[in-house]
Amino acid sequence: MKDYLQETKKCLEEYKANKDMLEANIKLLKKLKENRKNRIEGETGVTGINYDTIPSKNNKVTSKVEEIAIKNVQLELDLEEKIEALSYYVNRIDMGLEDIKPEWKEVLVLKFLEGYTWAYTERKVGLSESTCKRYAKEGIKALADKLAGQKSYIDLPLFRDIYLGQVVGE
Repeated sequence: MKDYLQETKKCLEEYKANKDMLEANIKLLKKLKENRKNRIEGETGVTGINYDTIPSKNNKVTSKVEEIAIKNVQLELDLEEKIEALSYYVNRIDMGLEDIKPEWKEVLVLKFLEGYTWAYTERKVGLSESTCKRYAKEGIKALADKLAGQKSYIDLPLFRDIYLGQVVGE
């Protein structure tokens, strides 16, 4: 039963890095799409249509330009999938944090999302360390319940349906 609490705590600790990664991937995807639209020359320096072909084992003809175009499109698709998965992950945590008590949220944000020490957290919220730790424990439990629903009451991994590389379920 404590596994899902540990997983929630770990997800909170990794939240900031995942959110930063999400923003970086969104910028990269925009840049890739912009470059593709504005590009006159391809990545290989080809300025026109290249009719050179490479025979393959199955008698298909493959063009270098075609291979590069497919590779670029696949890169964009993979990046879009990663962005979708990270967005899902970040949004679930954001929505879960909005639904818990404000004092619990404040402690969770300071301690786990921002990574501050207990001493700083207690000074910032104006509560004792033991109260902050209790709020964190209650907040993690409430957040886990919001994120996992009834699954949190059994010994299943909390985020078994959420992977950074893919989104399964819902």
